[in-house]
Amino acid sequence: MTSQEEGTAADGIRYAVLRRLAPGIRHSLMGELQAIQFLAELAARQLQASADPAKIQDGLSHIIAQTRNTVGTCRSIVEWLRPDAGATTALGEGIAQCLKLAGDDWPLRGVEATTKLQATDVLVDKAALRELLTASLIALTDMHPGTLDIDVQSAADADDIELRLHAHAADRRSSLPPAEHERRFTWADVQMLAKLHGVPCSCQAHGTVLRLPRIAAGAA
Repeated sequence: MTSQEEGTAADGIRYAVLRRLAPGIRHSLMGELQAIQFLAELAARQLQASADPAKIQDGLSHIIAQTRNTVGTCRSIVEWLRPDAGATTALGEGIAQCLKLAGDDWPLRGVEATTKLQATDVLVDKAALRELLTASLIALTDMHPGTLDIDVQSAADADDIELRLHAHAADRRSSLPPAEHERRFTWADVQMLAKLHGVPCSCQAHGTVLRLPRIAAGAA
């Protein structure tokens, strides 16, 4: 496969990842917007009832704060669609966001993730972490349908962050049947993305190990 063909294949994988994340993205944005709506309706009722000006001011302050949070969330979501070249993220923050979006329906499907992380403040390439971790999580749930426990661990040395994922069947009930998708992910998808990012990737049946380069704080 030529480099151009690899790039085209990787773009197809990225598109498939975004399609799978769409429910989580929608849920995240709607939650933020509904919070603003609730606060605005509350402030309107206070105005109609001629409430204490201090209470009205407090309500407006909450609306402003929530609006700022929503703008931040929207910006973060947009970065999933088109990440900035060279952008970095703290390891812990990046992992948390990937788990939130990829695992939007996990509570209903009996899937749980536990994390045991070291060096959570270390910077890594944002696009590489997001693409590889999210694709790995999707691949694990596709290859092991049903209730599942996913362990996410990280360790650090002087140069790299080692990110380990391992899945095993869980003895719990699920509110929904295993999801059916037209496009099912495998480790080949993860390995393709890892190759383009220059990230060593070792995949086995129940898990994978990724080695992400550490990025110095002033190097981004």
